[in-house]
Amino acid sequence: MDAKATGTLIAQRRKQLTLSQAELAERLHVTDKAVSRWETGRGMPGLDSLEPLSEALGLSVSELLSGKELTSDELPKAAGGQIMESMKRENRWKWLAWAAMAAVTVLAIWGAGVSVQAQREAELAERERAERLAHYAGSVNPNSQEELVEATVAYFEEQGMKTRFNPHSLKVRDWAAAGDYLAFLFSDREGVWCMSFWQRDEVYPERFRIAGGRSRIDPGAWGLLEWNFGTQEQPVLVASGVELPEEACFYEYGGDHYTLRSWVNTDLRTALGIFVAALPMNQEQPSAIPLPLYGLNGAYIPRDMK
Repeated sequence: MDAKATGTLIAQRRKQLTLSQAELAERLHVTDKAVSRWETGRGMPGLDSLEPLSEALGLSVSELLSGKELTSDELPKAAGGQIMESMKRENRWKWLAWAAMAAVTVLAIWGAGVSVQAQREAELAERERAERLAHYAGSVNPNSQEELVEATVAYFEEQGMKTRFNPHSLKVRDWAAAGDYLAFLFSDREGVWCMSFWQRDEVYPERFRIAGGRSRIDPGAWGLLEWNFGTQEQPVLVASGVELPEEACFYEYGGDHYTLRSWVNTDLRTALGIFVAALPMNQEQPSAIPLPLYGLNGAYIPRDMK
């Protein structure tokens, strides 16, 4: 996959359709900054954006991921060996049907049926490969700081979330893991913080796709918050805070059926924790919830009201 080739194809097709970046972004429910990142090769469309983008531009997902318009002859090649094998089977059945047509009409009908089945198998294989490519393009290697930063910045832009950090100096500062989930704290050279939350990809289990985050984190006890990035039936709670008071030692968060105590990273003065709740929540968590912060002796540390 070549991000620049894909970007060039998106830009060319958009201009052919006389669409502005803003108009295309509106159709896809993303920001025009996201479209600009795709077209300049600084990012790839996410998994959720690929199919709507292909429909809007009149291109197949394979063409988007290949970075060029494909002919009918090239499409099977783009889908790989599995599709080629299916097409070879299709041609063999066509020849048999033609040879038998003059002698037995029933064989001709049967051969045509096999040809249709082979075509369906080829189309299915093409869709499966396109889906795998989309999963790969929409996920990152969690050990690559560059990929994590680029995907985090792109996600906030696509969601239209306001940010204050400098994307060019953003770096991973802290991380947490629980089951199939990861969370990362980032800050830039000026000390502006953000957090992104990730879920293991179901097709490539060694890779992760972004599933949410906090584009802006206020420093101090005031900014220590919990958010449910899962569902009401399967909550996945993430706590995050930065530049906490020096005396901060631990924080607690939970609900009717659980309480979790987690420790502050006293070296970085940060808090980052993931908790997968075993029981569903009584109601949906509509917004972030402040968390109580405590010192070493268990004394409550008041929130620094602003």
